[in-house]
This record gives sequence, C-alpha cells and structure tokens, in this order.
Amino acid sequence: MAEFKKRVKNVREGMERKSLDLLLIFSSPGSMRYGQRGHVMYLSGHEPYFGNPMMILPLDTDIEPLLQIGSADFFPSQFTWVENTVPAQDFVKTVRGFLRKEKMSRPRVGVVGEYSISPQLIGRMRKLLGSSNLSFASNILEEERSIKSEFEIKCIREASRIAKKGFESAAELAKPGLAEHEVISEVERVCRAEGSEEFPHFTMVSSGIDEKHVEKWWYCGSRRMKKGETMNLDFGCMYKGYCCDIARSYYLGKVPKKLRDFYGVLVDAEIAGQKASKPGMLGSEVNQAVIDVMEEHFEGDFTGIGHGVGLEVHEWPFVGYQYIKNDPVYKDRRLEKNMVISIEPQIFDPEVGHVQIEDEFVVTQSGGKMLSSIPREIIEC
Repeated sequence: MAEFKKRVKNVREGMERKSLDLLLIFSSPGSMRYGQRGHVMYLSGHEPYFGNPMMILPLDTDIEPLLQIGSADFFPSQFTWVENTVPAQDFVKTVRGFLRKEKMSRPRVGVVGEYSISPQLIGRMRKLLGSSNLSFASNILEEERSIKSEFEIKCIREASRIAKKGFESAAELAKPGLAEHEVISEVERVCRAEGSEEFPHFTMVSSGIDEKHVEKWWYCGSRRMKKGETMNLDFGCMYKGYCCDIARSYYLGKVPKKLRDFYGVLVDAEIAGQKASKPGMLGSEVNQAVIDVMEEHFEGDFTGIGHGVGLEVHEWPFVGYQYIKNDPVYKDRRLEKNMVISIEPQIFDPEVGHVQIEDEFVVTQSGGKMLSSIPREIIEC
C-alpha cells in the first residue's frame, strides 16, 4: 500500500504542475509491450484481464479515486487498494456520473494512455468536458514510471534470476536434431516452475544461417537444429508484474574462433553502453557508445540498442530511438538515477548466423548495474 501511496502522490504533483484537476487513465490488456498494460496497474494494482479498464484520479485528496474494471464478471478486489470501483460500462457514462457525484463543473482533465482508446472516445470526452478543458497527459505517468523504486528493481532482479534458469535449461537441452519449439517449451516450463507469472514477449529461438529464417524471431519454429550451428535465445520472465528481457547465443559444438570473436565484440559493446549509463547522459549517448564499438568491427545500422523495462517489456526511456521524429514517446532524454534500461547489441553474419546479447542495467553514478548474473559469453552445447 505504501508503494501505491507514493506513486499517487508523485503523479498528483505532476498534475499540479500541469494545472489539472483530474486524470483519466487508460490501459489495454492482451499485450505487454509498450503502452498497452501498465498505467492503470501501476497506480491501482489492477491488471486488465479482459476489456479496457479506466482509473479516475482527482487532484483533490478529499475526493476518492474511481476504478472502472475491464471485465464485467471477474474482479479480484484484493489486488487493488481502490475501494470505489464500478464494472465495465461506457466510459463517458462513468465520467459523467463521477463529475455529477463530486459536483465538479468543467474540470481541467488530462488523458493518460490515449493510445489505448479510440479516437471516437476522445471525441466524446471532448464533447462532455469541453475541448479547452481536455489535454493529453501521458508524459506524467511515463516520467513517473521510468524511474524505478527499490521494490521495482528487486522485482526485475528476481525475474532475471528466474530467466537464468531458463538459459541454463536451454544449454542442457540443445542438441542436433532438436526443434526450436522444443527448446522454447522447455525454457518456459522451467521458468514457470521457478515462479515466472508470464512471458512478456514471445520466447524467441532462432537457429542456423538462413537470414530469412532468423529474422522471424517472433516465430515458434519447427526447424531442427544441426551440429555446428548458432542458436539465439531472447526472452523474458515476469515477477509481481515486472519484466526482464535477456538474450544469449549458443553454439552446438565447439565454438569457432570467428564466432567467439564476434561475440566478444558484442560483449565489449554492451559494456561500453553499461559504462555510459549514468545520470545526465542522453539515451543517444549510450547508444553511440555501443555503436562506436560495433562500427570498429562490423558494418550496418546499429541505432536503437535499448529500451526501458518495467511493468512492460518495452517502456520509457528508449535508448537510440530519437530518430523517430513523429512520436514524442521516443524523444531523446537524459537518464536519471534508478532508471532500468536494456542494452542489446546484435549482429547477423551469413557465416555464423544471428548473435545477440541483452541485459538490464540500473542507472547509477558509476554506470549501469547489471541485474542478472548470467555469464556474458556464448554458451557451448
């Protein structure tokens, strides 16, 4: 409860800076990627299971927040501190009823998670509230969520511990003749047994040197691996709602010198990004530290080497995505203490296949602190 009180207090301070009386906070279920899941859960503890939830957070601490759940018939109330809850219904009806009950006339309202709702709903809200009184305010939650508390860091570290068991199981299982989906099945079985609540993105296993095949990293493949091939494993676990996102490469046989050298470059690049992950550094500067190492040895476009990790596997801040000009979510921003970022250099070579390393790091004054204890080396099977 103390964790949620602190979050609500910080968000209300953001509301006050923007002169907002209310926040309408939306999330969508079904995807644990950026912007689809975390906002309502972050403030209320309620994770959307089916349908879109909404939380109404007033600036006035004497007015009780309201939580509209995403499902009409399933609601475990013990997972939220919010006592004022309503079932799934028309959002505009809920807001109208809230304003009438609290006798609020023409409040200044910020919408958080506008990418989770339809333009038609935004239009209806504007009609209800008045266009001049409605604004988008997702950055309040994005900035708050990007800096992790001690509790959040502990959860990501525990998710990483669980994932380590999955990487170890893949090393024990992988052998010539085994299908990629069989590796996926065993990795997920082991991690479930260790306590992973979910897998925040597809557990991705790709093998061989066919570029068209390894590019289908989201595909659970039936391809059977062969001796003398590279296999890449990129996946994450979830603990108390918090994700990790880690990758390592494997080799079925004795690792050849070229592949070991390739992987050594990736490790050096990740370490360079890790050292640059200090408060005050721009995300683009961390990205450039990785690129500088990569470009000494490889040709290609290595921009976009990382992202924040938390309740969602891809969240704020994004590292090296500042080239996406039309979306403020990806803006270049300065790192702050206790942000958690992923750094994931990777390369495809037609002789060795796809190789990758990825880990999460807490931003500290001395550089990024790695949250997993998985050895930074190619794994020999």
